[in-house]
Amino acid sequence: MSHPAQESLKDLAAAYALGALSSEEARGFEAFLTGSPEAQREVAEYRDVVALLALGSPDAAPSPDLRERMLTRIGGPATRHGPAARRSSTPWGALAAGLVAVLGLGFGFLQLREVRDLRARLGRTMERLAETSASLAAREATLNAIFEPGVQMFQLTASGDPDPGIQLFWDRQRHRAIVHGFKLPAVPDGRAYQLWFIKDGAPVPSVTFKPEATGHVRVEQIPVPAEGEVSAAAVTVEPESGSTQPTSPILLVGPL
Repeated sequence: MSHPAQESLKDLAAAYALGALSSEEARGFEAFLTGSPEAQREVAEYRDVVALLALGSPDAAPSPDLRERMLTRIGGPATRHGPAARRSSTPWGALAAGLVAVLGLGFGFLQLREVRDLRARLGRTMERLAETSASLAAREATLNAIFEPGVQMFQLTASGDPDPGIQLFWDRQRHRAIVHGFKLPAVPDGRAYQLWFIKDGAPVPSVTFKPEATGHVRVEQIPVPAEGEVSAAAVTVEPESGSTQPTSPILLVGPL
């Protein structure tokens, strides 16, 4: 059975964890603490709760048992027997004030962190909205260009196989083309697809491009030779910087 004086000293665990004891009381409690594993455990629990509250951790709420013990310590009767009766009531007032201050600090940190998190999420959402808006605007511009009067669509295929393939939209009035590729295999590092226009029976080099991971690609504002007879378009795999003459077999081709 615990001695009443020991029970009174154990009551100081919360105040000691908050640093609310006088120097004399702290020395007396520390002497008692060295021989009481239970008191050591309580001090450790109180310190953990105080530290978590100060950091605003979402896990800062004490367990129901610990919370009840803390409230019991703070709200316990003022009159005690033995050594506790000679102890000043000041530590309990300091303890209560300390807990209120720590709780306020903890909630302040928590609210500040929540505001920062909300701002970060809002910033990321705004970035995604801006990217989506830009993508939609680009697609709308592409559709407008495709449906301009005089624009014709041609298919470039691999040996007549529509998969993979390229749709080439040729604006004859402006001598511009748009390429939309789909299900194109990835190319090795340092290599790229290159578009060729066949003019007067000879290949004329055009743009190089790489598909996305999905195999899709869209290239706009491609110049088309204005003079001579452009009869076909073809695609080969070339060095990433492009070639002046095809250096590999034709992968996709179609008449224009």
